[in-house]
Amino acid sequence: MIRQNPFSLYDFLGYFIPGALLFYLILFIDYVENLSENFELKNFIEKNSDFQLDKVLFFIIISYSLGHLLNFISSITIERYANWKYNYPSKYLLGFEYSGFWATKSKRGIVWRICLILIIFPVTVLDLILGEVLAFKNFYTRKLDKFLIDLITLKGQNLFNRLAEGQLNGYDDIKVRDFDFHRIITHYTFEHSKNHQFKMVNYVVLYGFLRTLTLITIISFWYIIFTHFSKLGNLTIIIILSLLSLMSYIFFMAFMKFYRRYTLEGLMLIAINEDLK
Repeated sequence: MIRQNPFSLYDFLGYFIPGALLFYLILFIDYVENLSENFELKNFIEKNSDFQLDKVLFFIIISYSLGHLLNFISSITIERYANWKYNYPSKYLLGFEYSGFWATKSKRGIVWRICLILIIFPVTVLDLILGEVLAFKNFYTRKLDKFLIDLITLKGQNLFNRLAEGQLNGYDDIKVRDFDFHRIITHYTFEHSKNHQFKMVNYVVLYGFLRTLTLITIISFWYIIFTHFSKLGNLTIIIILSLLSLMSYIFFMAFMKFYRRYTLEGLMLIAINEDLK
């Protein structure tokens, strides 16, 4: 029987750390808003650093629970936006054509896309300005060269037909690209490439961690907007909102980078697999 660690690296970076970060952010905001004297960081640290077992257990439980909530919300907002805007990494890496963010004929789909733009507004605005206009998106959405695309496509078709014992002849390259083919590739490479498992897990951990950090900065952005609405013309507030927006986009780019690397790792393991000739 394979022994599994009940508390994995993903639990730590994907759930606990983001949850703890948001928990301390809430405490910090509450401390500053109820402060009657000048703010000093050491006083805040001293106030929240007393070791008491019941408080530690409470902190761990709340942080881990908050982390799960953040992780889920980030998957249906940040990751959903990335897939709607640029398509899945497995598809843009292979140069598949994509109609873009508004590629839906459903009215409900249009409404959800509009809502998503507003919810993650700092990312969508900077992604338009920096990603599209200044072409920052090329850092994390560029496709592979033709040789690698042809090799991966050939090996992928061989894998699908081998797994189905040659019964997938009707699913050529044109048809397969419309389905979630990368899920098969991921499971196959993870099972047959033991030396690369740790690397693939690390990529999942990192892109999940960065995805939740993106969401936390967006939550902070909207919190400042709603609590200081009457002071939005204040220079300090403008600077804070600008910094939070920039941070959210930097975290988003980092998330996209490791999201791409994770997918590319699976595709490259297919490319170098000598059993799929």
